[in-house]
Amino acid sequence: MATLDYVNSKSSLDRFHSARIERLVEFFDGISVEIINGKYFSEFVKKVIPKVKNETINRYRSDMVAILNFAKREQPHINLNSIPARKMDKPKPRYLSHDEAERLINAYHPILRPLIILLAYQGCRIGEAIRLDWSDVDMDKRRITFWKTKNGDFRSVPMHTKVYESLRVINRERKGAVFLTPSGEPYTYRTNGNLGSPIKTAHTAALRRATIKQFKVHNWRSHWASRMVLDASANNYVLMALGGWKSPASVTHYINLNPDHLGKTLEKLL
Repeated sequence: MATLDYVNSKSSLDRFHSARIERLVEFFDGISVEIINGKYFSEFVKKVIPKVKNETINRYRSDMVAILNFAKREQPHINLNSIPARKMDKPKPRYLSHDEAERLINAYHPILRPLIILLAYQGCRIGEAIRLDWSDVDMDKRRITFWKTKNGDFRSVPMHTKVYESLRVINRERKGAVFLTPSGEPYTYRTNGNLGSPIKTAHTAALRRATIKQFKVHNWRSHWASRMVLDASANNYVLMALGGWKSPASVTHYINLNPDHLGKTLEKLL
């Protein structure tokens, strides 16, 4: 079966990925890959995941297309149909002013603050941050390696000075998880819910103390990318290398925040 072979070809699958594939298999079981098309996929959406957003639908589509393409590589003689992606509007980047960011960081519990500083100045995902181990942190070379990432590709990045200072003053043995809960336990990484949930309650309290609204935990990543472009004129390559995005299309809406780099070219017009 193409799906089983596809799954076996992957080194690992997170719960989200596994759950999507399981739903696809239940619906398309027994249907030839050669007749699966956009209409069939729309029926799957209507009957199995009717209330999800287009972003999630496109994740299911990507899984479906990956399985079909795998089958095509295994059996080159088969013909595949296209499955159109759902159109999505890019959300407006959510970022804070410098004063708001400082106010919010200071509003967190002191134990949680180093984690938030990492999110604010390194641009990592919350899942990458809470799974960071001291063995992944080189304080001498001021370098951090994220081994467990969303796309599966590790990345080593230079450590921002503020991150270095926040980690340097952590007064406990540098062994095991870098970040611990207020009760002294490692955070639990959850793939079956909101990735921000491990610190959601503390984040909500900090927002209230800092009088800031509509800023979710994962918005720290958007804030970082936006400020990198606005303050440091970062290009798409820099954002992708530091933030772990794989496609330039994923960072275009951040790059578009700062047109200053176009000014010099524009002024060359005679």
